[in-house]
Amino acid sequence: MSHTMQRSGPEGHNLPFGRLVPAGEPILCVAATSAGPITLIRASGEVDMSSAHLLVDMVALVAARPAPQQVALDMSEVTFFGAHGISALLRARHLVTCAGGVLTLPAVSPTVRYILGVTGVGDLLGIQAPPIRREGLVPPVAADDTAPRTPCRPVPGRSGDGPPLARHA
Repeated sequence: MSHTMQRSGPEGHNLPFGRLVPAGEPILCVAATSAGPITLIRASGEVDMSSAHLLVDMVALVAARPAPQQVALDMSEVTFFGAHGISALLRARHLVTCAGGVLTLPAVSPTVRYILGVTGVGDLLGIQAPPIRREGLVPPVAADDTAPRTPCRPVPGRSGDGPPLARHA
């Protein structure tokens, strides 16, 4: 069994990073091949609000087969992965699980790995996120020992549900 689904970009459709998709060029291509109870689904391109449904549609097609399936979703060629992609993966996992199968993600691009790691969905799907290196995010700031220090004190009248707010004097 072999199936392919794709969503082509409209003429002049703007994509992230200023790239234009010519008419007919696929935004996302999803292809499936099966060998017995194992189905490999490969996604390449951008998984966004206009294309995420293709992943779900392909998984639904595979999950509708009578025997329990092992569905391996290869996302190593995904270049953009948005919130709709997360929803699509969760929906795909639900479809396969309800059909008595197992969904795995044997290969994911760095983009997908990062998004799944930051959102915590990677743990649910069995994807290990690389640690976030904080040293590259913000340049270090040198301490200024000559600046006067202003002590913080509690805001008058604040009590009850937590520690008092502080403000500079």
